[in-house]
Amino acid sequence: METTNSVNDQCNYTEPVTNNTWEKDTLDNEYSHFLYITFTPVLILLCVFSIVFNVILLLSVLWIRRPLSPTLYISLSLAGTDLYTSFLLGLGHTFNSLLPVGFQVYLMDMCTILGLEALRLGAIVTTAGHLIMLAFNHYIGILRPLHYPATVTHGTVTVVLFFLWTLPPSFLFAYFHMIPCQAFQSPQCKLIDFLKESKFRSTFSAVLFAALTIMGIVYYHIFILVKKHQASRLLYKQSGSVHSNKPNQVRRQAESQQSKNEKALYTTLIIVGSVVVGWMPACLQYYLICTDCIIQPDWGSLTVKFYTYFATNCLVILKSAVNSYIYAARMQEIQVAIRKMYCTLKQKLFGFDDEIDVIGFDQYKYSRSSAKSRRTVICRISVQHNKDENLTGINQDNIINDHELTNFSACPKKNETPNMVTYL
Repeated sequence: METTNSVNDQCNYTEPVTNNTWEKDTLDNEYSHFLYITFTPVLILLCVFSIVFNVILLLSVLWIRRPLSPTLYISLSLAGTDLYTSFLLGLGHTFNSLLPVGFQVYLMDMCTILGLEALRLGAIVTTAGHLIMLAFNHYIGILRPLHYPATVTHGTVTVVLFFLWTLPPSFLFAYFHMIPCQAFQSPQCKLIDFLKESKFRSTFSAVLFAALTIMGIVYYHIFILVKKHQASRLLYKQSGSVHSNKPNQVRRQAESQQSKNEKALYTTLIIVGSVVVGWMPACLQYYLICTDCIIQPDWGSLTVKFYTYFATNCLVILKSAVNSYIYAARMQEIQVAIRKMYCTLKQKLFGFDDEIDVIGFDQYKYSRSSAKSRRTVICRISVQHNKDENLTGINQDNIINDHELTNFSACPKKNETPNMVTYL
């Protein structure tokens, strides 16, 4: 008790005085209850959907062939941050918005809520760090494709991911403990005015804007390198192989690595675009609206402010859900893994008599160690199974059939040999 009083005297801490305009407060409270009870469950439901999508995505890693490529490894960790962020957002909307404002139920104290805020802000920084890591991963792969496996190793990626996951929340927790007379140093963590001030918000927003700027510079440079590589390959095809000083095996390996890196690059650019669309409105709102910012917290009516915050929160949550769809739609390894998982669970749940050949999915799968392009592998396999048919027609048919990879209507059985190349 004496300690609490001494802290109150030292920090000049006083309990807030309630407003006596109870009639207006009663009307506002009734309307805010209606808004929170009506719309907050929508945000929570979006968080649940995002969590489910990302859980499915992460569970598919059990069916992915090892070893994981660095790009896939980082992308799966990024999916983990989306899952983690959606979970924290769902908790925040439930225990900090719906229950206390909508139903007047208080299940968390201020210290717990402040801890969740530190984890949530740390998860945002962790996500930004993953995107920067992916940018430099693609930059190395495009700039030096033959040195990429030796430079970007599994151990190096693991160490960097460990620090990305642990440093941001640790720093924020330490910072919240060091603010004099506020945050964890205030009685029952009730004084959190620093979160509503320009100093903290501008610093945090600057970190996100700096991350987006770095990614923009790196990807612009990558774009220039990709254009140069594409022009060089076109010039090589037109002039013939006699002008090349590199052995054919080394040259094809470099082209194959560059082709895979370029495809992964386009996927990451889509993810970065979703992050910009999902985060930018919330980031600008966080930076511009505070007690000593350009826009004051009472900048509009209750209805306008609520719908604005609702829209920005929807974009943030949808960003996490959309990213999981991008992974499943663009990454071949995840497509194959999800189909394996589907067929395995289908067998376990419905008890089919025919045993599903999970290994059969990989029988004709494109090998990462192959020096030839994916289209060439399809051509070679199709020739083995269809020697007497026209080669051009076979190639086109099998390339079309390759898109049946994500068709979940059928699963390979044991001792079943496919007539055409479908499970690449």
